[in-house]
Amino acid sequence: MFHIAIFGCGVVGSGVADILLDKQEYISRRFNTELRLTKIVDIRKMDGTPYAEYITSDKNDVLGDDKIKLVTVTVGGLDMAADICRDALRAGKHVVTSNKAVVAEYGRELTLLAYENNVRFMYEASAGGGIPIIRPLNICMSANDIYEIQGILNGTTNYMLTGMYKNKVSFDAVLKEAQHLGYAEADPSADVDGYDAARKIAILSSIAYHAFVDYRRVKCVGIRDVTYADHELAASGGYLIKLIAGSRISDDGLRISVEPKLVHKTHMLSSVSSVYNAVLVRGSYIGDAMFYGQGAGKLATASAILGDIIEVLEAPERQSLPDFISNTACIADRSHDRERFYVRLTVPFNDNESDELLRNIKDVFGGSVVYLGYALSDDSTVAFISEKRTENEIEDLLALLRARTYIEASYTMRVAE
Repeated sequence: MFHIAIFGCGVVGSGVADILLDKQEYISRRFNTELRLTKIVDIRKMDGTPYAEYITSDKNDVLGDDKIKLVTVTVGGLDMAADICRDALRAGKHVVTSNKAVVAEYGRELTLLAYENNVRFMYEASAGGGIPIIRPLNICMSANDIYEIQGILNGTTNYMLTGMYKNKVSFDAVLKEAQHLGYAEADPSADVDGYDAARKIAILSSIAYHAFVDYRRVKCVGIRDVTYADHELAASGGYLIKLIAGSRISDDGLRISVEPKLVHKTHMLSSVSSVYNAVLVRGSYIGDAMFYGQGAGKLATASAILGDIIEVLEAPERQSLPDFISNTACIADRSHDRERFYVRLTVPFNDNESDELLRNIKDVFGGSVVYLGYALSDDSTVAFISEKRTENEIEDLLALLRARTYIEASYTMRVAE
C-alpha cells in the first residue's frame, strides 16, 4: 500500500485531496498497488468537509509514520514550507511541492537531500501551475540543446494587461478589478513587479540549461508604468503588450529577464490572454514548441501535483542528480545587446508640429523607425519603435532628441523577437 499525506489544505491542497479521493481507485488499479490518502496536516479541523477525517494538526503524525511514503507540500511561504520538505526527505519520504519560492530558493539543497535519502523531490506545479513543462524539459526534450525560453508565467499580470487593453482602463483600475476577483493579492507586488515570474523562469532555466540560475539575479521590470495609451499605440503597429519572462543562451552567458515587451500579433505568445499562461521553448531539434494552459488555480495546479505523484509511483527508486546541482549559470550583461525599443514621448499637443517632430525623430534615431503617432486617448502621448540599439545608445539618442526638441521620453520597453 502506498500512503500519501498532504501538508496544507488550502486552495491547492484541497484540490490535491479532491483528485486523490476521486482517482485513487483508478490509480491503484493502474499501478497494481493500493494508493491511499492517509493524513492532511492543517491547523483547522475542517468539520463538515470531506477532509475532516484525515485532518491532524501534528506534523509528526506524518513524519513519524513509516507507512506514509510520499507527502505533498502545498503550504505557502518559505521557511516553514522548506523545513517540512527537509524533514520529510530526511524521514525517507518522497516530496512533491507546488511552492515556487521554496524551489527557487532551496531547490538545489532539496534535490541533493532527496538523492542522499534515496527518495525523489518533485515540483512540476511550481513553474507552470497546471501546464506540464518541467517533465517535458527533463524527458521529452532532453535530447535537445535548449537555447531559449520565452514565457507568460503570471496569470495575474496577463489578466491585467489584457483587461487594460480590451476595457480601455488604467493600471490602477484594472488592479482593483483583479483584486476584487481574487486574481491579485492585497499586496500585488510579487505579481505586478515581476518577482513571481522571476522565480519561475529561474527554475525553468536551471533545468533547461543544466546550470543553476539564482532568481535574485533575474532583472525584473513590472507593469506598473504601462498605460492604456501604450496598448493603443502598440496595437496601431500590430503589437500587444505582455509581461515576458525570458532567457536565452549567448556566447558570453545567459540573458534572462522579466519585463513588459511589445509582442507582434504573429508571435506565438501574442494570443495568450486573460489568466492563461504559456511557455515557448526553442531547441536544437524540436524547433519552437509552446505549452499553454492555466498557470494557476485549484484543480489545474493539483493536476500537476498528481502528475508528479504518478511519476513517483512509476519509478520510486529512480535517482539522478541534475547538472544544476554542481553548475552555476553565468549571467550576461544585457546592456550591450542590440534590440528594438518602443519609446513613449510626452509632448505638448500641436498638430502643426507633428511633421517636425517626426523629422527630428528620424534625424536622431534613423529613417527606418516605426512611427506610431499620437494616442487617440491621450493627445500628449507619442510613440515610435527604434531600430536595433543598445540601452546606452537609446539613452544617448533620447538625450539628443531632448536637446533638440525639449521633449522627454517617459517610458521605454523592448520589442520581443
